[in-house]
Amino acid sequence: MSLPRPKKRFSQNFLIDKSIAEKIVGLLNIQKRDIVFEIGPGRGILTGIIARTGAELYAFEIDRTLIDNLKKKFIGCDNVTIVNQDFLRVMPSDYTDGRFKLIGNIPYDITSPLLDWIIQYKDRLDRAVITAQKELADRISSGPGSKNWAAVSIFTQVAFRVHTSLTINPEAFYPRPKIKSATMVFEPIDEYKIPDLEVFRRIVKAAFGQRRKRLVNNLANLPGFDKERIEKIIGSLEWDKNIRAEQISIDDFIRLSKIIASANIS
Repeated sequence: MSLPRPKKRFSQNFLIDKSIAEKIVGLLNIQKRDIVFEIGPGRGILTGIIARTGAELYAFEIDRTLIDNLKKKFIGCDNVTIVNQDFLRVMPSDYTDGRFKLIGNIPYDITSPLLDWIIQYKDRLDRAVITAQKELADRISSGPGSKNWAAVSIFTQVAFRVHTSLTINPEAFYPRPKIKSATMVFEPIDEYKIPDLEVFRRIVKAAFGQRRKRLVNNLANLPGFDKERIEKIIGSLEWDKNIRAEQISIDDFIRLSKIIASANIS
């Protein structure tokens, strides 16, 4: 039986290095009683390793041309269910009433909506292991003061402790991508208390709107605010008037959002 060919429209790069696959699955710390969701099993290299753990696995594949091959490969594996569905449309409650673990090698073009999905279902997640472009992993796991510190770093780290565990060279995939990949581990946390999450998100997005601009200039575009009001708020926090978003920690963004929310942002 010929192997399925990767498709450009799905940005498919199949993992082919079995030793790397073993390491990736090992990061999920799977127990037999676990329920695991896999994003885009492709040819099933991770799927096969997970199947051997005895955990209940739901493998979600958007490419219908891969489904027959996957079902044949895992025929007789009662703990494996192959689902032809876009993972971004998956509702966990359709498959389990409890918590689950998540794993997948994801293309760059679905990274942002996938992170939104992970954050949305954070309270149901035990742990997630995601492989993506190293550039993205560096951004997600960076800290304040870094050129990689961005809104996506903050939104992710408010919900998860994130660390990069593996850096993967292009030859581990077929076809070979042009850049390195990295595997990140996401562990849910409840460290940050944010009274108004919507206001917090709006402020962080505005702050990073134009990275070269000062914070005061970016936030002056918030509805109901102007440069003078923002300058007073920054002064009340005893920050340098020339401060930029990449210099501000999560805790300080929370402080800032509380003050702006109390000033009746509309």
